[in-house]
Amino acid sequence: MTETLSAYWQYLKRPHLIKLVTDRTMLWKDILGLSILNFVFAGMVCLVYWLLLKFNLIIKYEEYDLFQWGLLIAMVLGVIVAPILEEFVFRWHLRKPKLSVWFVLISLALLISSFTSNEYIKFFIFISLLVMGLSVFPVIEKLSREKVVKLFRGYYVFLFYYTAVIFGYIHIINIKGLTVADLSFIIYISSQLFGGLTMGYIRVKYGLVYSMVLHGCFNAVAIPIAWTLI
Repeated sequence: MTETLSAYWQYLKRPHLIKLVTDRTMLWKDILGLSILNFVFAGMVCLVYWLLLKFNLIIKYEEYDLFQWGLLIAMVLGVIVAPILEEFVFRWHLRKPKLSVWFVLISLALLISSFTSNEYIKFFIFISLLVMGLSVFPVIEKLSREKVVKLFRGYYVFLFYYTAVIFGYIHIINIKGLTVADLSFIIYISSQLFGGLTMGYIRVKYGLVYSMVLHGCFNAVAIPIAWTLI
């Protein structure tokens, strides 16, 4: 556990592209250790959330009902479907230099568009970033693999943390009526943001399949707990 946390902390100081690790003993130690870390952090967030509600410092929002089709469907969606889809969308590009460009551009378009309801502005944003992507990609295609990887390593710190922030931010849709205008949104998405860091680390260190495993393990425990509390 100590070795896992130490290695994770050192990585967070400066995220970088590393060679995939094939040590399965260390893999399962890392998944167990980071799962525990995720639950400790989520528990702290829940405690802070409860205290803020108790003293009327934040507004209580209604969450979308995960259990409207029952516990079994919620488990299938949360433990199998969500980890596979979300890890492909949010973590696959962490070892794919060219794909990471599209991830940043598309997510930026969605992020900026979420701050306005004006359809013309949203259209302009998407077109602008599309043109930017189509302009940049031919340039990248002409570069040698060595130069592409060098560029990728150069902005990797930004990419790693940006991905975790976007992963956390997208979960704002789970809370009805919550927007960034209410700063309490940080409380609502902080657990997912932190999870984005741990799953990103596992994805880069061991591969995409294992970030799915970590994601699924967390949900496999969190969903039944949530079910008992409703």
